[in-house]
Amino acid sequence: DAPPSLETMPLHHAINFLLSICLLSFVEPGLTMRPQYLYQRGWSAVAHRRQSSLGVKGALTSSVREAALSGRQMNKRVCESFDVRLVEEPLVGKPQNLQWLHIPKTGTSFIAVLWNIACGQEGLPLDLAVDPWAGDGCGECYDIALMDRYPKATYCQEGVLSTKFHTQHSGVKLEDMQSGENVVGMFRAPSQRLISASIANHASGFTSNDMQNLSAACPVRTPGCFARFPGIAGCSARMLTGGHCAESPELDQDSALDAGQSRVEEALKALNAMAFVGITEEWDESVCLFHRMFGGRMNLAELHDVHPGKEHQESSGQDYDVALLDGFVDEADEKIYAAARARFNKLRSDIVGENQSACGPVLSAAVQHMEQETDCSCSGAGRECGLAEPHVNCGQCPTRRLDSGSTSSVECSAEGKCLVDGDDTTELFGWSHTRPLAK
Repeated sequence: DAPPSLETMPLHHAINFLLSICLLSFVEPGLTMRPQYLYQRGWSAVAHRRQSSLGVKGALTSSVREAALSGRQMNKRVCESFDVRLVEEPLVGKPQNLQWLHIPKTGTSFIAVLWNIACGQEGLPLDLAVDPWAGDGCGECYDIALMDRYPKATYCQEGVLSTKFHTQHSGVKLEDMQSGENVVGMFRAPSQRLISASIANHASGFTSNDMQNLSAACPVRTPGCFARFPGIAGCSARMLTGGHCAESPELDQDSALDAGQSRVEEALKALNAMAFVGITEEWDESVCLFHRMFGGRMNLAELHDVHPGKEHQESSGQDYDVALLDGFVDEADEKIYAAARARFNKLRSDIVGENQSACGPVLSAAVQHMEQETDCSCSGAGRECGLAEPHVNCGQCPTRRLDSGSTSSVECSAEGKCLVDGDDTTELFGWSHTRPLAK
């Protein structure tokens, strides 16, 4: 956007503009000698914020994601700590006893947010750009791969995560929250979630017989046929009431045919008791809101989609065409999603103000100062483990990548290489894994 005059700006844009100018002047003092350029940069930050608040994934989002996962972070001042702080103090309180409601196909990447807030706040920051390959049989398991690099017992602050914390697709109950668990999670438009689950043939909760019956009923597995199969619809409603995402027709035919409708009322109560509700379609805003609520330094890699579906990769992350569902509507989950949207909007309004972005000029200004020549990643430092001082902690050697029956010993060398029985020739532990290899 061309910068308007200060007098013609809406008040909230003028405030954001002045804040951006102050931040830019502090981070890059030389700009004060170039007032016109400083003015343009300040307005650019506001323009990015305007895009974000409108739900447009523009230059801010794309540049953050590109830089964060390629090792091209920010200038040295910020790069040394991966320290983007949206607030000095959490606006809700420091996180404690967090539990993740991980509804399938709403974003495994959210584990990066949770692991960073629980395990990446002390000492050198973590490199969250972990390859999602956790080992044979688990090729797209970013959550497991991340926890293998940075084990909870070694890296996480006590009390931040629930003692029963899990990353799998397990349901929660209102009683869990009433007993002290702070449940957090992301919600996605049911039509999009269903199509994505259909493409991945993801029906967590089905027995092997259920999966065979699904394949027989939908040999081509179109999203419409998949969504109509008994036990598929109503995933969010079931998981908010302690159930599986998919209800096994083999185990409970009546409940499977109900498509979650009988659970909606109780599910809505559980939703409103959650400590945090995010929206997959507003990922960046959700991550920023989480940090405004619970504080902590934010790692820009939290904004990255660690393993988008193949069709999303090919279509630059655009929404799926709902026509693929042939008119099917997941009525139970539409009610849940509408309530989740309302809850998210209220949380954001309460924290940052109505029609305001949770990311704001602080994140925009940080992105403005990325420098390609500064490499803060473990990959760029040539390390597989240990500390890449003064920038980042590269964690432990991910031993899950060894064959399940391996008796080899693995240790981290002083040079940051993972030694298997003293040998550092294997490529098994690299940050960009190419799937060969060692025993």
